[in-house]
Amino acid sequence: MNSHTHIEDLSNEIFFEIFDYLHALDIFTAFNSLNKRISSILQIIPLRILISYDHCYRQINFLSSYLNFHSHQVISIKIYDTIRDYSSIINLLFNRHYFINLQSCIFFSIKPSTKLENVIKQLKHLNRLVSFSIRQPRQKNLNENDKDDLIRTLFMHKSSFLRSIIFQFPYNYLNISNYNSISSNILSLLLWISGSPSTLSVYSIIPILRLCYTIRYLTIAIEHEDSLENNHINFSIQPPLINENLLPTLSLVKSFYLANLARCDIRSISYILRCMPNLIHFNFNLIIPSAIWPFPHELLNGYVWQQMLEFYIPCLSKFEFHMSIIKRYPKLDLDFVVHSFEYFSQKYPNWNMIIDRWRLYRGNPVNFLETNNNSDAQQSVNCLSHFVHLSNITQIEFLLSFGTSRCQDIQFILQACPNVMDLIISTEYLLS
Repeated sequence: MNSHTHIEDLSNEIFFEIFDYLHALDIFTAFNSLNKRISSILQIIPLRILISYDHCYRQINFLSSYLNFHSHQVISIKIYDTIRDYSSIINLLFNRHYFINLQSCIFFSIKPSTKLENVIKQLKHLNRLVSFSIRQPRQKNLNENDKDDLIRTLFMHKSSFLRSIIFQFPYNYLNISNYNSISSNILSLLLWISGSPSTLSVYSIIPILRLCYTIRYLTIAIEHEDSLENNHINFSIQPPLINENLLPTLSLVKSFYLANLARCDIRSISYILRCMPNLIHFNFNLIIPSAIWPFPHELLNGYVWQQMLEFYIPCLSKFEFHMSIIKRYPKLDLDFVVHSFEYFSQKYPNWNMIIDRWRLYRGNPVNFLETNNNSDAQQSVNCLSHFVHLSNITQIEFLLSFGTSRCQDIQFILQACPNVMDLIISTEYLLS
């Protein structure tokens, strides 16, 4: 005799496991009012809300109707503020419901017109909150008053569970000295610092570090407002007077990621690193759209980096960096830059140095210069050798991307790659 198992025959434990993989909207859409047993299970399970940009208002309104009876079960919220046919979803939900047991809260793309007053009121009393995050795209900003209140509320939060804060929106943090410290339970912090070049520099990070004694994982992005306009202003960095004996010591920081889109020098970075004597992982990202200002070439000197890292952060076991710079003449000596960083390729496993130079022409796409002699062609090979071990290459394809002016390079590249077995060359190169 054949027997059939129906969904109602599953144990409560299996339903708990199933619901753990589903979001609140899916659960209420598929299972609510199915039967009394399922309805009773829905009364006790933890709920996770996910609202993405492709949802519609009808779905949100449907979800909200059930949250009237289940909002106390919500432990996680992940919301895009603008959906297909409605905006300010955050306002809608936090005005209607109180999420007393919320543990994780993530907001994306908050509209400037969205008021976070009710969100901030609820945050003050969320005693189980573990992580809070706002991730804003560059073109969208928050209401300035909400920024102040939000930062103050989270920095001074009394929850013993709070561990992580991500403030991925621009703010100058000039009033940071008004805080004695941030919550002692926070272990991970991400800040996006933005302000005028006249008031903000990389040195502005140091007052923030004075509040981070309990932080273990720190990420800071710093940039100047109106960066495209300000990058055409020629001025040098004026370091403030700093008493090195009064620098904070953040002995718990293990990982530090610094994304720098502002003018900086090696001295400012050294002041920051000496505050983190037990640092294990350091990631440095420098993006300078236009280095008309006096560019500090020591940033591209591996010997300077080696001396600084060994002296101030001797526990470092992982070092990553990326620098993107647009500058005028004189040209950088790429060979010197590469050789100066050889120490790091030996010290850190799988550490590689990649360096490249491009010439940009206003009003035209990036292009290669025409090769007129063998020395120019050989220079192209030298540049390629900074990317890969040419002797290990077994396959090459020469596509006609920039015209036939570089056909002479092919000969020198092939001579430097003796182990090539698979070769493809566009016909135009052979006929040129």
